[in-house]
Amino acid sequence: MYKFFLFFSTLLLTNIIFSEPLMKPTSLSKDLYDIKILNGNYNENISHPDVFLDFEYGTRVASPAQIENSVINYAKQSDRIKVVEYGKTHEGRSLYAVFISSPSNIDNLDKFQQSLADLSDARKTNDNKARSIINSLPAVAWMAYSIHGNETSGADAALGLIYHLIASTDLEVTSMLDDMIVIVDPLMNPDGRARFAKSLEQYRGTAPNYDDQSLLHTGDWPSGRTNHYFFDLNRDWFYLTQPETQGRVPLINKWTPQIFVDAHEMGAQDTFMTGPAREPINTNMDRDLIKWGNLFAQEQASAFDEKNWRFYTGEWHEDLYPGYSFYVNFRGSMGILYEQSRMAEDGVRRPEGTIQSYKESVHHQFVSSIANLETLSRNSKAMYKDYWDGRKYNVSKDGKYANQTFVVLANNNHGRMNTLAEKLNAQGIEIFTNEKTLSVKDALTQTGEIKPEFTIPAGSMVIPNRQPEAPLISAILEFDAEILESVLVKERQATLRDGSSIMYDTTAFNLTMMYGLPAVTVPEHLNDGLKNWQPYSPTFEVNNDAVMWAVDGEDDLSVAFAARLMELEAEVRIIDKEAVLSNHTLPRGSVVVLAMDNPKVEKLSEKVESVAVDLGISVVSIESGFGPGELPDWGGRHFQLLTRPQIAILSHESFSSYDVGVSWWSLDHHLGIRHSQLNSSLLSYGDLRRYNTIIMPSGYGLDEADIANLKDWVNEGGTLIAHNSSSRMLASEFGMGSVRQVQQTFEKSEEYNIDLQREILALNNRINIDAVLSNKANIELSYPWESRQGKYNQLELSSRDKWQSLFMPSGAIVAGRTDNQHWLTFGSPSTLPVLYSNYPVLMTGGGSKAAVRIGELSQNTQVDAYRTINWSDIPPGNDLNVRMSGLVWPEAAQRIANSAYLTQERYGRGQLILFAGEPNFRAAALGTNRLWLNAVIYGAGLGARKAINP
Repeated sequence: MYKFFLFFSTLLLTNIIFSEPLMKPTSLSKDLYDIKILNGNYNENISHPDVFLDFEYGTRVASPAQIENSVINYAKQSDRIKVVEYGKTHEGRSLYAVFISSPSNIDNLDKFQQSLADLSDARKTNDNKARSIINSLPAVAWMAYSIHGNETSGADAALGLIYHLIASTDLEVTSMLDDMIVIVDPLMNPDGRARFAKSLEQYRGTAPNYDDQSLLHTGDWPSGRTNHYFFDLNRDWFYLTQPETQGRVPLINKWTPQIFVDAHEMGAQDTFMTGPAREPINTNMDRDLIKWGNLFAQEQASAFDEKNWRFYTGEWHEDLYPGYSFYVNFRGSMGILYEQSRMAEDGVRRPEGTIQSYKESVHHQFVSSIANLETLSRNSKAMYKDYWDGRKYNVSKDGKYANQTFVVLANNNHGRMNTLAEKLNAQGIEIFTNEKTLSVKDALTQTGEIKPEFTIPAGSMVIPNRQPEAPLISAILEFDAEILESVLVKERQATLRDGSSIMYDTTAFNLTMMYGLPAVTVPEHLNDGLKNWQPYSPTFEVNNDAVMWAVDGEDDLSVAFAARLMELEAEVRIIDKEAVLSNHTLPRGSVVVLAMDNPKVEKLSEKVESVAVDLGISVVSIESGFGPGELPDWGGRHFQLLTRPQIAILSHESFSSYDVGVSWWSLDHHLGIRHSQLNSSLLSYGDLRRYNTIIMPSGYGLDEADIANLKDWVNEGGTLIAHNSSSRMLASEFGMGSVRQVQQTFEKSEEYNIDLQREILALNNRINIDAVLSNKANIELSYPWESRQGKYNQLELSSRDKWQSLFMPSGAIVAGRTDNQHWLTFGSPSTLPVLYSNYPVLMTGGGSKAAVRIGELSQNTQVDAYRTINWSDIPPGNDLNVRMSGLVWPEAAQRIANSAYLTQERYGRGQLILFAGEPNFRAAALGTNRLWLNAVIYGAGLGARKAINP
């Protein structure tokens, strides 16, 4: 028996040790490409990248931890390198800039940086000094890789590049470094890369996978492209909302590199693309950069030709939008784009039947980097001379920027103004303020009107264009980016031919419009009577014996003030009409905390002050609830009690990761309160009663059962907030509520127009008093629908809409007309710039209300009759301004005119709030973000009859 047991145990142990549960593959991806990437003579005392990896360099994706470990160790092994940590990601990963040069240059980095600063300001440096600086300066290159985390080959190439430059003993490398500083940013998005690297681990099989549709290549929702909050970091370079760009941009600006390489990947079935860009090119960009871009591209192409690698230049790469990494172009640096076909890891089978390996894609990025550095080495001095000429032009009294000043008008939204100042300061832009009013001529407003005489109120933000960073200032603050007529012709032709576009991104990006701040452009250089801008400093007037404490509702921070106090279990109210209490003027939307509402809250005044201090918002004490005249008193209906929101965001496969991420970030950044992100599959079985506010980011794919559950939840008192495609889905596919898309309404167009006319005429504050008081019946009354001209029937409206829908914007800013009596518009101006794209065109009717419509009504006394635009009419004495900035074809302007951007309606005991667009776009649309914050924080208390008991 014992012998049998021993034999059985030995057999079992043998099987455990030597069993192979996975079959060996018939081939390995590392065998596809046997050319060495790092092929030179290297210092044996510096570790090869293989030492830090558990695989052969270039054959697989290095993790962020492996790249970081390599960089830290290289800093200990070589005197050619200095590693600078310039920031940390949301997930706590370090961001590094790796400075590489000769030991002597590394020791003198501070001196070179100061020389670059001197060369960049022609107000302080003359031509003789500039020539001396140029003669003494080494070339400077910034080499940046993998800003999109699932575009992995760039960061792997960066690892090899760092090793090659610090370890090579070849004369061409050491000589180049004697006259060059190479700054390698090896991993711009480690959080996204970590996410994608994890998915590679999860979906890696025993055999290589060359199918670019497989999960190994695509990854899971939301993929690794974006950072922790699902932001595309390559759209954040002047919006500066994320820690990666907030840390990176100041360091880039400090060094003003001559070239800035941005290494990406693109579709797996493509080849390799590099610059220069084709039109549209932003006209604020120095045209010398295009000249140099052609030279760099030609020499990079020669390097590819030598290796028989396919490539192309330009094609779909354009440079209109200044928010890419190529914001550096506006500062005088030359951006160079790499777009390598994405191999993920194993490789990809291509249309011609060949398989391109991951290692080859890394090699493409590596060779491109070396080629660009060699071109820079040969042309650095000439590029510096062009740079100096550009810097002189920027501050010249005779240049295009000489007589132009951008002014953000004084307002009470101090939190938003401080944010704008932070972004401008980060770009080295000089900003000022006026202590007294300024009278100017021919000021241009955001809606295109020229004011012959205009008064700039004291306390405005004044930004003269004539300063060192003039091109960047103009690019982000001019109301309209110039687009050449030839480009518009090509765009229209493409649109009509097949619905395509030559525009790669938004065509409007004016920062004041995105921020929803009032601004004008003045055609002169303002410099008299100005002082340096200082951030707004809040005051905290908190008396323990006050009957209430209040914050100004025009400041966005007031929403956070309300949200955070409610989370601390305080009762909070909001004033829906301007009030004056204890000599303090409180605009509509102001938030108040009443002592009598909170008898059980200990140290209430201390909590009020603590929250205000944390947020940086001023708070005042109110000793009496009496409002003079007809202004509200504290016991009336205008002091509405809020309900604490219990918030959920629907997420995952059915929804846009960008919109989910920016909604999630907005809650964390602007409010810092608790909320839940829910997988949309939970709608079929989860307990939605835990929430009284649900956010539906732009998405698709919910089924009837999911919608039925949401309907039941809203009926019981929930507030449902939907964006873009989700609004389209609710309005059209499921018919939830009374809001519809325009193409569904032509049968009842007259009814929608009458509802619209009621809204517009309700704004009229003039009446014919004689007619009103006459005892006789007036038989000559006219009605809106009787005097309209050019009314269209249902078929005509349908035909026009189909044609107009071809021309919808690809990202333009239009004028939003706000309902200043609706609670959703607290803190918003009467005309709100709205970023608009190919969104659902929403129509309100029945019980639904339009809190924001498209089109600003402006006075035109020469028009004495109703005029028709599609289904709607413009009343006599008015024009309708739609476009504010960017490309809005006339057909699109007609289609969206008078449509609703933001709607609200009761649904059972709850409510539906629909945004036609994405109100939190790139975390930079602060004007529409305020509408969204109002909806999220105030909706449960103001729009629903009965909140769900959480």
